[in-house]
Amino acid sequence: MNPASTRYRRVLAGVRDVVSRIPDDRWNSPSPCAGWTTLHVLGHLVDGQRQIAALITGQGPREPLKDPAAAVDRDPAATWDATARHMDGLLATVDLSAAVPSHHGDVTVESVLASAVIEPLVHAWDLARAADLAVLLDEEAVATCLAVIAPMAEQFAATGMYAPVLAVRPDASPQQRLLALLGRGTD
Repeated sequence: MNPASTRYRRVLAGVRDVVSRIPDDRWNSPSPCAGWTTLHVLGHLVDGQRQIAALITGQGPREPLKDPAAAVDRDPAATWDATARHMDGLLATVDLSAAVPSHHGDVTVESVLASAVIEPLVHAWDLARAADLAVLLDEEAVATCLAVIAPMAEQFAATGMYAPVLAVRPDASPQQRLLALLGRGTD
């Protein structure tokens, strides 16, 4: 199996682990994402996977939902489980070298997965944080994302989609450094 596909599947499984541990009374808790609850973050992930599915199957880009929470059914864990199973099925059959239309022109499916993995990776931490759960993110995915984001973290913050870069201790773990580069507190 291709490293980008394997990594993406592991990260989706990490989200599944976090979602399965979120207590029912924490879905309306504030998340680290300004103005969003835990349910909004999960909805954003569900909608994001629908967008990735459209990309990797050649349907092209689709716009995100205006209200991400609308992507989640009455049972958030079941919604994510169905989403992850659907993506797992697609990832098992899709041609990773296929060129597909994206916002940036034609790119390979492998390229889509390599760049998109940051979303479920970091939002797994957001979900855990909102529910007051501990989470250790996939180390290899963290290292891969850290190598890409470190040189351009200020550009990520400039988009307004991420908070400004935060300082970290010199002995910070790769996970702590990645989160800080994306404006997330690591305490």
